Amino acid sequence: MSRANEPIAYAVIREDPRLEGDLILRLRAERVLCVASGGCVALSLSSRFPKVAVTAFDTSAAQLAHMRRKAEAAMRRDAVALNVEDAASTGLNQAGELEKVFRMLRAFFEEFIAPHGELFAFFTRQRSLPELDGMVRTWTTSRYWRAAFHACFSDVLLRTTLGSAPAAFADVGVQPDYFARAFARAFRRDAAPENPFLQHVFLGGYHKDCAPHYIRNPTPFRVEMVHGSIADVPRLERFDVVSLSNLMDIVPEAELVATAKLLKERLLPGSAVLMRQLNSTRRLRPYFEPELAFDDVLGGRYFRRERSHFYNRIEVGFRR
Repeated sequence: MSRANEPIAYAVIREDPRLEGDLILRLRAERVLCVASGGCVALSLSSRFPKVAVTAFDTSAAQLAHMRRKAEAAMRRDAVALNVEDAASTGLNQAGELEKVFRMLRAFFEEFIAPHGELFAFFTRQRSLPELDGMVRTWTTSRYWRAAFHACFSDVLLRTTLGSAPAAFADVGVQPDYFARAFARAFRRDAAPENPFLQHVFLGGYHKDCAPHYIRNPTPFRVEMVHGSIADVPRLERFDVVSLSNLMDIVPEAELVATAKLLKERLLPGSAVLMRQLNSTRRLRPYFEPELAFDDVLGGRYFRRERSHFYNRIEVGFRR
């Protein structure tokens, strides 16, 4: 459980809710369970699918309170508070510990790779397409490209910021190059200037037309909040879709075994489990099989569709 006055680890959750949205449409889901974290996935699903009951769980009371503040800001259409066209570190979507790391990365970029005006021109498409492509080639082949990520994503800094769990199943020292490749891949995509995850990192906020769904389409959010782990969520059998973020990468072995056992016993046939993996070598399928059947084709499609580009694998399993 969370400590009193604990800082917010994640101001946003770097996961594309279009993946969960696709599962909702495929299964005609009526109830969805997801990790709260920064709240973006839960709030976006609630605003996009107002008839779907969304439940978000988190062991951190601070993260749940943060999500509640974001919902309130969206409802009063306070775009500035949500870092739309505003990069203030006091904004709700810049208020986490991990966001400090990305502000360091942005500062490094502006000093050594691309000045702010050049980044702004890229994200507003103020240049021709060949010029935009040339900018990306110049950035990603800069002698400072890898240096930027080694300066800002060192094991020491990430462990100090987030603890040891997120890197538990990644080799020591590989995180900087992993993120260097991930961001290079994201910048090379056709719709990179409109990518809200890239905008958040390199501009410090969102253009209004690219902001997350819950900001652009606020509705009375129908989100049940559960303070605790997935074991504390009542009546798991009611959920058609369970989205576990990359939690299964970082939990201890005993908790992974217990979580898999719980879902295998409680989920009804036809329901889906979605798991993301961040620079992780942990093999998750054996814990959930044979009760869950994993779809390689759909997982690969979701991996290519995920706009945050943070993850090295996405698993989609269906309860037999």
